[in-house]
Amino acid sequence: MFFSIAQSRSELDMIARSHGFDLDQISIYTPELGASGDERVFSVDNNQADLVKLMDQVAAALEETKPDLFVFDSLLELRLLSDAPTHYRRELLSLRRELREVGATSLLVDHLEPAGGERNAEGIVHGVIKLETVTPEIGVPQQRLSVTKLRGARYTQGYHDFKIATGGLIVYPRVIPQQAKPVRLEDWLVPHHKALASLLGGGIEFGSSLLIAGQSGTGKSTMATVLSADAASRGLTAALFLFEERPEVLRGRSAGVGLEIEDQEAAGRILLKHFDPAELSPGEFSNAVLQSVDDGARVVVIDSITGYLEALPDQKHAITHLHTLIQHLTRRQVLVIATLSQHGLLGAQPRTDVDSSFIADSVILLRQYESGADIRRSIAVVKKRHGNHKRNIEELVIRPGAVEVRKISAETEKRTKSAGQLGG
Repeated sequence: MFFSIAQSRSELDMIARSHGFDLDQISIYTPELGASGDERVFSVDNNQADLVKLMDQVAAALEETKPDLFVFDSLLELRLLSDAPTHYRRELLSLRRELREVGATSLLVDHLEPAGGERNAEGIVHGVIKLETVTPEIGVPQQRLSVTKLRGARYTQGYHDFKIATGGLIVYPRVIPQQAKPVRLEDWLVPHHKALASLLGGGIEFGSSLLIAGQSGTGKSTMATVLSADAASRGLTAALFLFEERPEVLRGRSAGVGLEIEDQEAAGRILLKHFDPAELSPGEFSNAVLQSVDDGARVVVIDSITGYLEALPDQKHAITHLHTLIQHLTRRQVLVIATLSQHGLLGAQPRTDVDSSFIADSVILLRQYESGADIRRSIAVVKKRHGNHKRNIEELVIRPGAVEVRKISAETEKRTKSAGQLGG
């Protein structure tokens, strides 16, 4: 049963049609309050009379229908018709008693009262769900809900992102790392390229996170694709979440360096998903990643953290969202690979505005340096929390048909060290 003062029957029908809902099995009551035209007189007495009439209609409708589920839209009208908070609370208690008598579960719709106002409804109901909308300067409004009360039951506190879509509400529950069962680090992803595997101390553990950091043009996305292709060649599924590069661009660039990923895509072992961070909430992104893992992904690539964070209005909280997501994934024995763009071009000291120290278990650092008349790339593993790794700097070669890791020649190393470029 749907008892609505805020919406007319035609408005409810319009809302239902927009979502594909069928209202035929729902008893709908939309009473009209007050007189019309010149007979209107605004006074406390008339308001109180309207309130008594309205509650009598509710009681009669409940007695006639005896619903399993009762929706009342909205309590704001009751509050406005009551001449005192005590009268409003009395009517709420009366409504609750009538609902108990018919055994109905009830959903009462209300508008948030001003800060410091009376909160009578929250005190007498069993549960409270609050819906909010935050409008950023750029991008779509971000909608979130919180369960602030649920008597006699456990629930997940905090904000949960949601969006209104055709067919209803899609809720993206807040990610909690402790809800994922901890795992042991048993399996390794061993790169096919022996020099890269050697730099990583043999490989990268599943259930850990790897950060690939470097300035623009150093090969971060290419290196992440190399590792994803290695996982796919082992029969594992890698899901790549792209924020700066469209899937067709990634496919073309990968093919140019000998990484034919389209066959792996066709086999379902590589999944490319492109997102515009200005058009989604952190919760929606996190749940999309978790869904890919539920569907079997063992490697998750986020390319890049920088593109994801810079488009969000609240970067501080977005980093917390990201850290929580990574912690959850690593507990599920997923290998998380994230790329991070650093500021500065050739010769400049690289820097980043993101504190990545708590995000990654392992860090690969990529750089560009001068070698005579050439601009070359270097690669080094500067951190590996779960094992040993080589601490030397190698040359990263990205050329048509291949991606290679080579030893830097003694002459090149001498020139670059003297110029202060190598390693950064």
